[in-house]
Formats: sequence, structure tokens, C-alpha cells
Amino acid sequence: MKDLLTSALSEVDASHLDVLSWDQWLAKDFGAPDWLIPGLLERGAGGMIHGGSRSYKSFLCLQLCLDLAAGRSVLGLFERQPPRRTFMLQAEGTPRAWRSRMSALRGTYPAGIPFWSRHTSVEKLDTPGGDRRVRDVLTLLTPDLVVVDPIADFFEGADTDQVAIQRWLRGVNGWKTDFGCAVLLVHHDRQPIIMPVRGELQTINAGIHETRGNTRLPAWSDVHIAMRRRGDVTTIIVQKVRDGVDGQEYSFRLKDGRLTLLARGDAIGASVLACLEPGEELWVSDLIKKVRERTEVSERTARRSLDKLIADSYLVLVKVGARFKVKRKEQA
Repeated sequence: MKDLLTSALSEVDASHLDVLSWDQWLAKDFGAPDWLIPGLLERGAGGMIHGGSRSYKSFLCLQLCLDLAAGRSVLGLFERQPPRRTFMLQAEGTPRAWRSRMSALRGTYPAGIPFWSRHTSVEKLDTPGGDRRVRDVLTLLTPDLVVVDPIADFFEGADTDQVAIQRWLRGVNGWKTDFGCAVLLVHHDRQPIIMPVRGELQTINAGIHETRGNTRLPAWSDVHIAMRRRGDVTTIIVQKVRDGVDGQEYSFRLKDGRLTLLARGDAIGASVLACLEPGEELWVSDLIKKVRERTEVSERTARRSLDKLIADSYLVLVKVGARFKVKRKEQA
């Protein structure tokens, strides 16, 4: 009787309810992730970028959108992908100031790339009218990435109100589901948490909960990125990547309206490893060329990353006559 019941339940057609059985889920093929930023952000995902005032959040988002639209290595860190369609809702400053930021980059990016933006300080996207207008834009542009900067200017409710935040996120999830786009929300930090620790006042690192407002915001995000500025150097900290690697840090300096990378972390090293299949051997010069094609880094940077992987025993050199090939170290 139990076997008959199990068999009957497994044959129930609940597809109209979006309910799949164990076997149906295992048989479902979603294909490979459609990465916008490899290993960090894929289509249909949601992310947050947060930081204090003047930590260059808007500069980062603009550059990220333009790199994706131009089919370039994002921020000089991640493997370049085919050009993507990007759309940015911007509210800070004035339209004139926003145009000036884009004008500063006119010589860096080609004309005609698929990037659009709208500057407004009165639109509230968590209202029926605001959501409808966004959906009209998404239907027209079909972007791969939508950036809202900052959400405080596009949000009618209080960011401490759990119900209001949930209503806002329900609308954002609708954009992701119905249009297949990734969404990045930009938000400010809360005031620093200062508490007595062993008789001294110390600033507490709250991690992803440094984000201002209700805790549903950081819990919602698949990717959570903090920005910290000290002097003229801004550090990007990847605090959370769902099913990925947390804790990546990269430092930049703003120059001529563009964030210039100062420290590359392990991103280039990961690209070097990705160019080598297990058991494959490549000439050092060919591997460096392959890495440069993927990441647009200089030959010196690619070679430095390769040398570090060899020094750390991830890769080994194989001498062939007077030249060298390189391969992954065999796992014990």
C-alpha cells in the first residue's frame, strides 16, 4: 500500500502549481550560470552595494555598468564577457552633475554601447505607479542588469519598517523573475556601532549588517559588497557571495572619474588557473597570452600572478629544453 501511494504521488501533475517532485527537480536542466561578473553576479540574482557618504558607490556602479555594456573586464578584475545591456536609476546630485561624470569617461568607452540611465529624485519605485514605470522601461530595454542608486531616494517607506522593506523587495523580485535581470541596490551605512569592550570604547564591525535599515535587506542579497574609503583610496569588500567565496578585497584610487585598481587580490590568479585544464601543459608565454585575452591585464601583471601561483605550489614548471611549460600541481 505504501509503495502504491508513493508511486501515485510521484505521478501527480502539479506543474500548473509550480510544484515539482524530487525526480522532476533532478531531471531539470538549468544549464550553466549566465554570469554577468564571473563567480560574483549572474542574471536573475540580487545584490547590494553599501558604504558611507562619499565612498564612491556611484562611481563604482557607473563603471561596472559601462564595463559590462562595452564587453570589458569588469573593474579590470573579472574575465570579460560579451557586451551586456545595463540600466541605472540614479538620484544623487543633479542631472548636470550626473552627465559630467559620464562626460569624464567619454574617451574611455566607445559610442553606442547598450547603457541607459535615468536621473530623478522624485520617483518612488515601491508605489504602483513607480513599479509600473520601471516595468515599462524594462520591457523596452530588456537589460541584463538594473542598478538603483541609492534606494533611499526611490523608496517611499522607512528602511527600518519590516513591512515596507518586504513590499519593496517583493517588487524587486518581480523584476528579476519577470525580466530575468540581475538587480543591484545601492544603500548607505547605518551609524557606527560603538560599544565598551574591556573598558574601552570600540567601533564594532557588524559585517553585512552595517547596511542601514531592516535586516531583511542584507538577508535578501545574493551578493553583498561594502565600500570603505580612507583618504584617496577606496576598498571594495565582498562580504557575502551566496554559494561563492566571501572576503575578497580590492583597493582603488579615483582618477579622472574612473576607479583605478591598486591591488588585485586573487582574481587574476583565479583566471590563470581557469586557463589550465587538469593535466594540461602550456608554454609560459602561451598561458600569459591566454590570461591577457581573458582579463585585459598587462603582461607584467599576468606574469606576476603566475609567479605567485608557482611560489605557492598551485602550479609547477616543466622544463623542455631551454624553455618552460606550466601545469597544475597534481593533487595528493
